Amino acid sequence: MANKDVIRINRIIKNTISVIQDSKDAIFDIAESARKEVQELMTELKKLRHEATEMMNECESLEIKVANGRKKLAAINKNYDAYTEKEMAEAYQKTQDLIVQLAVARERERQVIIRRNEIEVRLKNALETVQKAEKLVIQVGTVLDYLSGDLQKVDEHLEDCENKRILAIRVIKAQEDERHRIAREIHDGPAQSMSNVVLKAEICGKLAGIDINKAITELNELKDIVRDCLKDVRRIIYDLRPMSIDDLGLKPTLQKYIENFKEDNQMNLELKMRGNIDRIKDNNIVLAVFRVVQECLNNVRKHAKASFVSVQLECNDKNITIRVKDDGKGFDTSLLDELEFDENGGFGLLGMKERVELLEGSFSIKSSVGSGTTVCVKLPNDLQGVT
Repeated sequence: MANKDVIRINRIIKNTISVIQDSKDAIFDIAESARKEVQELMTELKKLRHEATEMMNECESLEIKVANGRKKLAAINKNYDAYTEKEMAEAYQKTQDLIVQLAVARERERQVIIRRNEIEVRLKNALETVQKAEKLVIQVGTVLDYLSGDLQKVDEHLEDCENKRILAIRVIKAQEDERHRIAREIHDGPAQSMSNVVLKAEICGKLAGIDINKAITELNELKDIVRDCLKDVRRIIYDLRPMSIDDLGLKPTLQKYIENFKEDNQMNLELKMRGNIDRIKDNNIVLAVFRVVQECLNNVRKHAKASFVSVQLECNDKNITIRVKDDGKGFDTSLLDELEFDENGGFGLLGMKERVELLEGSFSIKSSVGSGTTVCVKLPNDLQGVT
């Protein structure tokens, strides 16, 4: 098969899956909007029901008062001579005022009930929309999974590329193993040494006997410098490979990374994880998921100027989907083809894209100037043929 044919087939596959994925995302957004509307309607309905109950109680109370007023007027008519003209006028005026208040209250009650009924109808429709949208998301997701699987079978005709793919994955694995080793050495060596330097500096500060104030000032500055150095060393360790991935797993590592990123960059950042993340057992996939999130957030920090970022991770039996969406300045995606995802071009996406595709995954970017950026990555949940 000619190289041009391979490129054309791959382009068709990616475009087809991308269109279906975009449709799934659109339906998902509709479902999210409908859920939000349901919550708002339920809150308003609860308030209206409370108001309707209060209005009914008020009307009942006014009806009793009007009835009592009418009884008093009837008594005055029977025993006319026992009341003064002023008392009769006051009784009549009071009864008339109560009748007006009752009429106003009944009208308010009617309006509240009408509004309550309208909200109940809207709530019913919104709930139906949520159910339909959720059903469509499941159906489109199922279609996407089957279609992706069927289209990926064309790779069976590219046996020569398969050997290169496995070799490249092993290179990535060896690279990660080396990062692991370096990270452990730095952690057990320089980091511990920096801690000892801080401790010795504190001892020197206490023992200085010539110019104690100056000595303490200098040593305090030294401690600050060393602490900053220690912080940088630990940050480098974390960037090389977070130890918590091996000790705790992917889910808590991502949660901690997101928390630290939010704190360090003062950014409004949301993390949502669906499915059993702990079922991702393949170490290459685990590392790829973390690196994708890490690289996406680094790109947001460097380029996007975003005020809000959403990181979504969905896991099922077949696939892991990562979606990173920001409300930043966005960019013209046609520039990606011109720069061939060159990291020096300012996008920092080449390594991430190649890693994903080598792991039999898909990588897509949706963006436009002024409309933010969405990076969507799909990886297989069970990678075969890699040792």
